[in-house]
Amino acid sequence: MKKFPIVSLLLLLVAYGTFSWFLYQSTAPWIVWVVVTTVALTEALLLTTLSRGLRAAIRGWLKSDIGYFSVVLIGAFSIALVLVWNHVFEYIFLVVAAEILARLDLQMAGLNRWQSLAVLSFVSLSGLAIGWVVNRSFFPAIVIPALL
Repeated sequence: MKKFPIVSLLLLLVAYGTFSWFLYQSTAPWIVWVVVTTVALTEALLLTTLSRGLRAAIRGWLKSDIGYFSVVLIGAFSIALVLVWNHVFEYIFLVVAAEILARLDLQMAGLNRWQSLAVLSFVSLSGLAIGWVVNRSFFPAIVIPALL
């Protein structure tokens, strides 16, 4: 096993911590926290264990005209959503980029898929928890209006 990627995992921890900080400051309801936690675990799962199956499913889906039409519609809707809610998607893009970097560094370090999944999941959930705890403990009175 090569050198363990501490820097990229710290970047991932900080990215999830700042995203958690943003969610807490925007007074997001508990359902948003559940969705964010689920998405964090799903993203780690997609980047590690399900990457081959996901590629095969997408490739099979894009063999038809309906598949391409669906991709164009989803892409247009996604771009409109990103432009309207850019303050939210800045954090999401930051988290995705940090997680991809961490996954590549874990792969270069020689960890297998399940080990990478465990490390990415632990760091992601730890970042969310640290951001929430720090914000709740030290800055409970500073709350900006809801942005979501």
